[in-house]
Amino acid sequence: MIAIFKSKLNASLFISAIYFVIWSLVVIMFPSILNSVVIEQGFTPVVFWDFMSLVTFILGIGLFIAAGNPHRHWPIILMVSLFHLAMIGGFVFGYTIGFFNNLFIRFIILNHLIWLIPNAIVLYKVYRRSFETDEMLMDTFSSEQYPLSLFDTTDGRNLGEMHEEKPLMLVFLRHFGCPFCKESLLQLAEHRRQLEAEGIGIVLVYMVDDKTAEAYLTEYGLNDVAQVSDPEEIFYKSFRLKRGSFLQLFGLKVWVRWVELAFRKKLFNTKPAGDVAQMPGIFLLQEGKVVKEFVHKSVADSPDYTFFLNYRENSSYN
Repeated sequence: MIAIFKSKLNASLFISAIYFVIWSLVVIMFPSILNSVVIEQGFTPVVFWDFMSLVTFILGIGLFIAAGNPHRHWPIILMVSLFHLAMIGGFVFGYTIGFFNNLFIRFIILNHLIWLIPNAIVLYKVYRRSFETDEMLMDTFSSEQYPLSLFDTTDGRNLGEMHEEKPLMLVFLRHFGCPFCKESLLQLAEHRRQLEAEGIGIVLVYMVDDKTAEAYLTEYGLNDVAQVSDPEEIFYKSFRLKRGSFLQLFGLKVWVRWVELAFRKKLFNTKPAGDVAQMPGIFLLQEGKVVKEFVHKSVADSPDYTFFLNYRENSSYN
């Protein structure tokens, strides 16, 4: 129990959980008292408080779990926060149509508004921590510390040796369940022969094991392309590919293009296979340098693979 209070995040969630559980038990045992004393609206049915107490008790148990590790169990905190917002929004609507009077404000403030604030703070800190960790990982696994020669393809070829033979186009993919990843694979399959005819070696980088990836890549005819399995995302970080922000992952552009892909290309979001927040990117390496790159500003960005064809200036490749 002491471990729960190692940080203010854990403590605020634990206190919220205690309040929710105690409140729900009080409502179950004394519904009429709560109805008349706290709300002072005799027309509120007892079954309403029974339902609210059940929901509150479940959320309280969820907060107990989240208090132990808020960074891991943030979806529970998000669910509780959405519940608070729904109750506040429901009150505002009911108040405008005359269903609730001013006395109901006590209930909204005590049970929802004051608890929404610390939950929102916890969610923000969890959100920010992923970016702070990202920066640390990118510094740790920089390309200077982790050169190509440290990475091998799934069939045992060394990237450093491959790079000495011809230019390499490293395609860092989103998780395989992402419709934008599927679109990228479709486009890559379409331009593959053209890229290879120009002497470019294609290397796909993904965040799952090669057996899992094989099923996805076979669907697009890319299972015979050189691949790097990077579940720990070390290779991603060596090229400074970050986890996406909220707007990069869920912004308006993302939703518009998601609908477009669903209707026009029948590409849908399916079960994630990889880190859903990791951003993709494409890098063309020539003679030890990145000569062309496409780093996504949004997961909905669509790269033009023909952009990478013109790389031969000052090249010493045979």
